[in-house]
Amino acid sequence: MYLLELALIVVICSVLSSVAYVFGLLNLSGSAMAFIVGFILGIQGGIIWILLLLIFLASSFIATKYKFDYKEEKGFQEGKKGERGAINVLANGLVPIVIALLHAPQNSYGLLNIGFLSRSLVILLFVTAVASAASDTLASEMGVLSDDTYLITNFKRVEPGTNGGISLYGEIWAFGASLYTFLVAYGIFYLLESIPFPTGWMFIGISMGFISCQFDSLLGATLERRKIIGKSMVNVLSISSAVMITGVIIWLI
Repeated sequence: MYLLELALIVVICSVLSSVAYVFGLLNLSGSAMAFIVGFILGIQGGIIWILLLLIFLASSFIATKYKFDYKEEKGFQEGKKGERGAINVLANGLVPIVIALLHAPQNSYGLLNIGFLSRSLVILLFVTAVASAASDTLASEMGVLSDDTYLITNFKRVEPGTNGGISLYGEIWAFGASLYTFLVAYGIFYLLESIPFPTGWMFIGISMGFISCQFDSLLGATLERRKIIGKSMVNVLSISSAVMITGVIIWLI
């Protein structure tokens, strides 16, 4: 049974990474890294975790390709054709991997058996991390389509695509991405694992997924604009900050 599930994880990760490469969402290195991230999440958290990752990939693909000709003309696209590489994949997947390693695996072939966090809390933090990544991705891909862009630190008008620039249109997409990630996750984990999220936890997670996007913009407007850190580090810091704050809030209440 375990070997069958392990083989299924390998097949699913192979298919997802290959499809992402064929459709231009990831380049070759990004596809390889996506397989590694998905495989670790699968063997440590279970196949359900990979399903949620699939939802993130699908929404990222749609947002990336939406009005791509315009983005390409303005120079807003990732890579040459919107593709993302290994560093970008790892920047979004590193925090979920750490979260997965902090709890007891659901099978005998997991990498670590720390058991530091409960299953329900681990799932909440994992979904918060995915919601944070989705919020930032959709805010970036859709926000550049708005001409009404303002720097988050002083609200002075800036060109779309400016590091730290925000727009009402992008903010709506950022919140929507966090919201739908949690709604989908709630349905998946409740139906397949009978693990419901308390209403309070849902509210905290959705809020922190959206707030993570604001962290990203603040870091982009300050440290990234000054070339102190790069975009990938901005992603890691914003996602990890949102997850840690979520964990602290849950612990306090």
